[in-house]
Amino acid sequence: MSLLRKTLLYLMLVAVPVALGGIWLFDALINQVIRYEVDEQLSSDLAYVQQQLQSARTPLNRTQTLLDNPHIVRLPNGRFVVPTFSDTVEFDRRENEPVPVRRLTATTPVRGQTYLVVVKQPMGEFAEIARMLSVGIIGAFLLLLSVLTLLNSWVSRRLWQPFYQLIDQLRAYRLNDRAPAQFGRSRIAEFDQLSVALNDMSLTLHQQFTTQKEFTDHAAHEMQTPLAVVTTHLDQLLATEPLTEEQVYLVDQAQGWVRRLVQLNKSLLLLTKIENQQFSDQQLVNLSELVERLHRHFTDYADHRGVTVAIQIKPAVTQWMNPHLADMLFSNLIKNALTHGLPNTFARISLSPTAFVITNVGPPLPFPPEQLFDRFVKNPARQESTGLGLALVKQIADRYRMGADYAYDERGRLHTFTIQFPTR
Repeated sequence: MSLLRKTLLYLMLVAVPVALGGIWLFDALINQVIRYEVDEQLSSDLAYVQQQLQSARTPLNRTQTLLDNPHIVRLPNGRFVVPTFSDTVEFDRRENEPVPVRRLTATTPVRGQTYLVVVKQPMGEFAEIARMLSVGIIGAFLLLLSVLTLLNSWVSRRLWQPFYQLIDQLRAYRLNDRAPAQFGRSRIAEFDQLSVALNDMSLTLHQQFTTQKEFTDHAAHEMQTPLAVVTTHLDQLLATEPLTEEQVYLVDQAQGWVRRLVQLNKSLLLLTKIENQQFSDQQLVNLSELVERLHRHFTDYADHRGVTVAIQIKPAVTQWMNPHLADMLFSNLIKNALTHGLPNTFARISLSPTAFVITNVGPPLPFPPEQLFDRFVKNPARQESTGLGLALVKQIADRYRMGADYAYDERGRLHTFTIQFPTR
């Protein structure tokens, strides 16, 4: 849920209970005010009737009123009623229906006689007025709430527009761009501070990336040259005569270690380049053709190991990748299966639009499976391995949001590697 919608949701969650409470309080206040004013009017009417009785004038003719108002009855002497307000319902002949009535009852002594006086006030019209006021207030409040919600949404969108622009720039930002990203300034102080901080961060990251890239390129060149010279000199030394068997053995060992060092150097540089996102160029790679070509490439090696390879490839399987990294990903997996698989066994390769699966037969891992894709983790029995092949596989898979999974079946001694392709 976006911040704007979250804000509107909280606003509604607070406004609705406040509105309901306000409506209830307003309705109660209106009815209380009406009741107070009616009681004042009834008290005034009672005083007027009492004054009429005291002056010996004839009270109002009861037949001329629709609710017998005022109602005057002579009581036996000695009976007194404290002035009391009460609510009742009486039939209104004009409306031809029962109506709520507010009344005031009291006794009045007049020349030795006691009279019970009841003055009344119909409440129907007042209740209708209160109802209309409540409905009007509710309608006005709902209209005001809707207008305020729309206004708040529009204002918030305008105010947060610089933030959304920064988000779009961050999504499009790439470290390997030739120049650091420039984030626009804003008239809102907080967003302007954020833009300044992002500009500083972008400049720092670009400088660090450029420095690291230059170091990687220079290291690749400076290290490969001496290694090539050492390899050449060892080849020349091996060609000289006479050499003892011990000298030939030592030269051969030195050449093996140099080749391992060359491979180690290439793998580490490749890992660094992948982490620095230097392989930014992508194209639609036909994985079906790539895996088929790699299968043919490793056929002689599989025959030498006595490994029978069963292959099942769906046609026209494609992914957006850097071609060099795609080749590195699948060649490392195939080479790993053939190298670590037991001689005179089998391997299975399967490619579908959703996954690449390769299986080989071999003994259990000599280390925990969760360390399989870590750097420099290898089988101690294979000293010639650099321990970086599967680390490269994991790095490339993460680069393209692919899942790299491993499973081992103890019963069949089957190692299975699965590369799950992302859904488009």
